[in-house]
Amino acid sequence: MFKNISNIVKSCNIQLVDLWRIGNKLPKALKIQLVHSLIHSRLDYGNGLLYGASVKDLDRLQKIQNSTTRFIYGTRKWRGVTQMRKELHFLPVRMRINFKICMLTYKCLHGLAPPYLMELIAKRPQNYHPLCDFTKLDLQKFKYTTPTTKAFSICAPILWNDLS
Repeated sequence: MFKNISNIVKSCNIQLVDLWRIGNKLPKALKIQLVHSLIHSRLDYGNGLLYGASVKDLDRLQKIQNSTTRFIYGTRKWRGVTQMRKELHFLPVRMRINFKICMLTYKCLHGLAPPYLMELIAKRPQNYHPLCDFTKLDLQKFKYTTPTTKAFSICAPILWNDLS
């Protein structure tokens, strides 16, 4: 996992250095498009696999996202980025990972996901309640004595049930 994150950070930093060279000549809208296509696509690719990664590793990815936010606004290192990130509608890295897993779970529940993913989650039998239309998921029984929390069949029900 560490090597994968190191490769992502390295490739994003290379792209960011190149973007900073031309950034002052570009309008904000184009900077946003470049960040989405060059940086966020790398951060998001396979980020569902990063569920359960260490805080240290996720902080490295968060620093990349913070740098892209500073690039878009043309600010330097000492300025906070939380408000700017909210204006750009960028979720923090941890939330992006959880969002992607929840989105896949939603697709599984509504028959929009591939069958091999739909098999991995099980709906909890619903007690009818007119005010509650939220589908809860059951954790599946484990084949092994020490289950991994990173598996989709484990993390998807945990995150989905936390939404309610």
